[in-house]
Amino acid sequence: MLFEMTRSAQAGLRKERQHELIANHLANATTTGFKKDILSFDETLKPILTTDYTQGSLVETGNPLDLAIEGEGFFKVSTPSGTRYTRDGNFTVDAMGRMVTQDGFPVMGKNGAVTLTGDDIFFGEQGEVIMDAMVFDSLDLVTSTDLRALTKKGDNLFAMDPQKGREIPATDARLQQGSLEGANISTVIEMTHLIDAQRMYESASKVMKSSDETDSRVIQMGRPA
Repeated sequence: MLFEMTRSAQAGLRKERQHELIANHLANATTTGFKKDILSFDETLKPILTTDYTQGSLVETGNPLDLAIEGEGFFKVSTPSGTRYTRDGNFTVDAMGRMVTQDGFPVMGKNGAVTLTGDDIFFGEQGEVIMDAMVFDSLDLVTSTDLRALTKKGDNLFAMDPQKGREIPATDARLQQGSLEGANISTVIEMTHLIDAQRMYESASKVMKSSDETDSRVIQMGRPA
């Protein structure tokens, strides 16, 4: 019975972790450029999260500072914690004229932080920053030699582990101005997974309760009258 209880407890814990992951996915279903995670377990049942970089659907907004990357690649931003990478192209301009994320982190170009000073601003498919019909800079669109080197750091940002991969130009990336990339989340699929996880968790709990009751009866029967 101890084996059955242990196995059921492990199953319950796995489903509980899956439930948490699905809840996070649903909470970020409308987050621009959000990437879902795939949950697995090693031989010690330690949870392993692997990011799914499948591209989300592009949604046209008409905002000239909304940018979406079609294909593999990331925008490069500067933060107090160092260089970070994101697929969230919902940008704005700060008081100094710098192009920044919604959290105020400067977006990096080939020549450093991108500053927008022109009246007529256009972004080319390769990331060219064109102001008043002149090319002033180009967005530093990059990727990694191994996407497993990227880890989530919150605020829809990724950091790169130089021991696992290095930054390289995203040569196949195409920029779409006036659009944003949606999360690669299907709420219908996630809700289906959530229901399945809840049912499996309840089933594991029932097995644990039944095993515990059986053990209690065995103990009672083994006591002297």
